[in-house]
Amino acid sequence: MVSSSPESERRDRNIADRVAAKVSNALKTEKGFGPGSLALSALIAGEVAEVVARLPAEQRQELNAHSAELKQRIRRVFESFGRERSGRIPLSLPDEIEPSKGEGLGAIVTPEQGQKGLAAIAIHRKLEDWAGRVAGATELNRNYGVARSSLNRWQHEGDVIGLLKGTRKHVYPVEQFVDGRPARGIRKIIQLAKSERMAWLWLSQRNPVLNGRKPIDLLKQDRVGEVVEAAAAYFAAQ
Repeated sequence: MVSSSPESERRDRNIADRVAAKVSNALKTEKGFGPGSLALSALIAGEVAEVVARLPAEQRQELNAHSAELKQRIRRVFESFGRERSGRIPLSLPDEIEPSKGEGLGAIVTPEQGQKGLAAIAIHRKLEDWAGRVAGATELNRNYGVARSSLNRWQHEGDVIGLLKGTRKHVYPVEQFVDGRPARGIRKIIQLAKSERMAWLWLSQRNPVLNGRKPIDLLKQDRVGEVVEAAAAYFAAQ
């Protein structure tokens, strides 16, 4: 069985290198060897020496007993190698290549048909799946002490993000509140996004420009300037 320990591999590698160097020196005086032939012959001799050095004694004896057949096989391998490789991938180019026209545009549909088509393939997600935890006005008042009158004022002035759930009910992402009121700077983000839904989608996702932080977390730390700057650059490109 062939040895594969690190020590034996280093020992055999040294043998291969020494054999390659000796073969290279020995062939330098041969007129029939150019630089390329010399280097290749030395490389092959070294690799063969490495393999032989790692063989068990029984296998080396078997190879010695069939040395004539072994030499013939080695010769056939090298004589046929170039021919076989050159014929593996035949390259045949046509005289003329027909330009690809593609399938072109599909049939033009009305906006209503387009909406129906999108609805048929759209994946419906619950609001909480992307917006996180949300609460209505009653729950905010009961659990967070947010007065309904204050919530109405904030929404009228654009200082809080309210998301439509169903057809009429508005809910509010809980994450936007700090100390019982919405984080400072939300109004500016809504103005840049031109949509409360888009504003919250941007605020609630980790942002590479802000070192992987969520913009809403930075707003709650009063880092309004850098969040507004990142939002301005993002929504200007939309």
